[in-house]
Amino acid sequence: MLEPRTMSQGPVTIRRGKRTDFPLLLQLLAPTLLQEIEKTQLRYWRRVASDPAHDFYVAEQEGTVCGMVLVSYIRSLTSQGWQAVLDLVAPASALRDVGLLLLTFAKARAQQRGCQQIMVWNTATNQSEQLTMLFCQAGFLHSGEVLSCALR
Repeated sequence: MLEPRTMSQGPVTIRRGKRTDFPLLLQLLAPTLLQEIEKTQLRYWRRVASDPAHDFYVAEQEGTVCGMVLVSYIRSLTSQGWQAVLDLVAPASALRDVGLLLLTFAKARAQQRGCQQIMVWNTATNQSEQLTMLFCQAGFLHSGEVLSCALR
């Protein structure tokens, strides 16, 4: 079983994210936007990153951030327990290896927190074909606009 706070897999280390990791997220998403950080974005990010209803982890390789994962936990009205909703950021160059490590780590954390399943929205705006294939490789199944993975 994975240790709940960090994981080292060869040259990639997964650590708990910090409130100060926002510029690193922007570097992964759109390096050219780094100059345009607004105070409202920064405040929003710091609230999300420090909220106990989320698990935020960063993958680093040789001191360079190569991916991030955020899992939000919600209660369901239709079933008992928690549901885990996933948000993954990894550049295409690191997607296969780092993405799979982050997904495995996120699934283990969600299971430790008592979740029955973990899901991710599969919409055209947030999913490339390569990313969808990665989710399927990690055990997620299509169900409409959602990819989900049973944890128990």
